[in-house]
Amino acid sequence: MLFLYKLILLKMDYKDYQNQSKRTCPKLKDNLREGLSDELHMVIGISTESGELLDAYKKHFAYGKDLDVVNVGEEIADIMWYISNLCRIKNIDIEEIMQRNIEKLKARYPEKFTQEKALSRNLDAERNILEGNKD
Repeated sequence: MLFLYKLILLKMDYKDYQNQSKRTCPKLKDNLREGLSDELHMVIGISTESGELLDAYKKHFAYGKDLDVVNVGEEIADIMWYISNLCRIKNIDIEEIMQRNIEKLKARYPEKFTQEKALSRNLDAERNILEGNKD
């Protein structure tokens, strides 16, 4: 019933997305060390799809074409598919790392982004946050 309700609202949270994306993720023959082929497939896919996203903007910026927002959304979703599956393969909780990323950015930029704060980062404090240490 909950699944049907989510379909009606056309909303999906990240856990739902990750479960759905697993269905279309191939298990590659491992020609490298154990598990690395699938990880490498995801990382290469992120890079490839990022290049396609960049190409959409290049066509807009360099050639004056209208930005194809539908294509931009498709490439972002493709990147998300690879990220989602990489996180699943590596047993990384995507919601946890998203939260830690926001905590890191709040520590770096307590009020808002500034160039000064960007150039004078406390990398040790940021690493502690990313590792889940509150100190």
